[in-house]
Amino acid sequence: MKILSFTALVAFILALVPSFVLASRVTTQDQLEYEYIVVGSGAGGGPLACRLAMAGHKTLLIEAGNDQNGNINITVPGYQAVVTNDPKLRWDIFVNHYQDQTRARRDPKFSYEVAPYKYYVGPDPPFGATPLGILYPRAGTLGGCVTHNALILITPHASDWDGIATITGDNSWAATNMDQYLDKSVMGVQPDPTISALTGLAGTLLVDPNSRLNPNRDSTQGFFQIPLIMKDGARKAVRDFIAATVKGGYNLTVRENCHVTNITFDTSGSKPKATGVNFLDGKYLYRASPLSGDQGTPGSATASKEVLISGGAFNTPQLLKLSGIGPFAELKSFDIPVIADLPGVGLNMQDRYEIPVNVKHGTDFNVLNGCTFDGKPDDACLTKWENNPYFLAQRGAYATNGLAGAMAVHSNYASTTDIDLFIFGGPVDFTGYFPDWNDASLADHKHFSWYTLKAHTRNTAGTVQLRSADPLDTPIINFNYFDTGTTAGGADTLDLNAMIQAVNTSREALRKYADYAILGGDAFVEEEPGPDVQSNEDIGQYIKDRAWGHHASCTAAIGADGDPNAVLDSQFRVRGVQGLRVVDASVFPRIPGVFIQAPIFMVSEKAADVILNGETT
Repeated sequence: MKILSFTALVAFILALVPSFVLASRVTTQDQLEYEYIVVGSGAGGGPLACRLAMAGHKTLLIEAGNDQNGNINITVPGYQAVVTNDPKLRWDIFVNHYQDQTRARRDPKFSYEVAPYKYYVGPDPPFGATPLGILYPRAGTLGGCVTHNALILITPHASDWDGIATITGDNSWAATNMDQYLDKSVMGVQPDPTISALTGLAGTLLVDPNSRLNPNRDSTQGFFQIPLIMKDGARKAVRDFIAATVKGGYNLTVRENCHVTNITFDTSGSKPKATGVNFLDGKYLYRASPLSGDQGTPGSATASKEVLISGGAFNTPQLLKLSGIGPFAELKSFDIPVIADLPGVGLNMQDRYEIPVNVKHGTDFNVLNGCTFDGKPDDACLTKWENNPYFLAQRGAYATNGLAGAMAVHSNYASTTDIDLFIFGGPVDFTGYFPDWNDASLADHKHFSWYTLKAHTRNTAGTVQLRSADPLDTPIINFNYFDTGTTAGGADTLDLNAMIQAVNTSREALRKYADYAILGGDAFVEEEPGPDVQSNEDIGQYIKDRAWGHHASCTAAIGADGDPNAVLDSQFRVRGVQGLRVVDASVFPRIPGVFIQAPIFMVSEKAADVILNGETT
């Protein structure tokens, strides 16, 4: 495969969709009686709350963080690494890839706390350091993780939706019906028709991961540009939709700096009914925030119609359990009164496996000249981004997320005809997440890396458990990677073999890149996995030791009526209670597609449709 130069590839991304203008700051109100309460303002809760308010319903949207409008870090696409380390919005969640801590420490990203919110990464920690695990960045801010993610929006595979329809018998989940919700989403992207004229590389447009014209899109292999939710070279995010909804005069109240502690219920009837939430008002209350320390001021709000939970794959099961919905034994161990015994809450957690092949060139990538990625006065790339129009790549390298292009691959170990490997390339030295990973990944301009993302992973053994009954504590998160997770039918080996194939594919791509001097390639040295990791066995061990993920999902899954672990029905309703739904990454029975963002936007729009069309609770 012929690999294009980074300069040519970045031109693709720099020609992508037009951008937004930041709305005025969202204001809060103190009315505490509503028709709907939505907890969490990310890809699931943000659009949902807006749709309900736009339909005329008095809606409260609660966000534990605050609005970062005006913070340059949430606006510049090239600051994707920087924004995840911004203390004003970051949540540091530490997770276990393996519960065996000796095995977990084989990962050089394993982190320790040496003082409050001060970390040590790697082997030989100082005496007294507290082991934490592997960093899993989350965002506590208006708009949730859409405010700090890599902006990538790729349509889910048809099989993702058809699978839910089959499990539940609800044909409204069929892919032919679900496409309307991506169309409706305000976060959709379309390829820019000027790309081929700008770059002369029109052939790559034939491989569009979001194509509606290619009937074989889900199985088409090849090289493509990466669709981003940008406009005019700036980040486009859920917070802007929320701000525009408030500014438009709709009946939406946004309560920021508000951490929900539990859902309240009326238990006088035959089935408990959600009536509202209790919360703590205050900045940076959750202990995942490096600015945490306050205890907050208690308060409550009521919902005459429904409470909708959109906290994400970690916080949604935590909140459900704190509210008495979850496995009976776990709730009783924390003296939490049981509202509904749902053993599936916090089970079935899934993620993708990711792994890099990183090389270091002898010279810098010219396209990054002047880029310091920190907003300091000498950040010439920021000046270029701020002072130029989004035309013919004049805004420069910061009008991209740093990923030049991607290969879609159907591995030899895929379970269906769907693409199961996406291999992304870019001029960064990224080896996964750990404290201050952004500084390490951008320390120089000589690195280039291919990153494999394994779609349709088979491991369903992850768990989210309460650490305590304190709502400000983070939960215990165990992913149970590879052979410590789902092994039936050789599931772990099949996923691992696909990843090994991807590493070899990445190495082949790099070898061919070096063959084309006209494309700007020069000699390089492979640093990860490294020249000593060559056999498939050694590559496999490297992957098991170093892999990571960032698409956690499926922890409050939709399922069939007869499934004891099904938390939700096909209309997002929490089983065993009334007036309560979940709408976020938790709802999927199996992790969908390649990137999690588009599927969550789609379920948000579907949930709004279900609620507004009068489905009873």
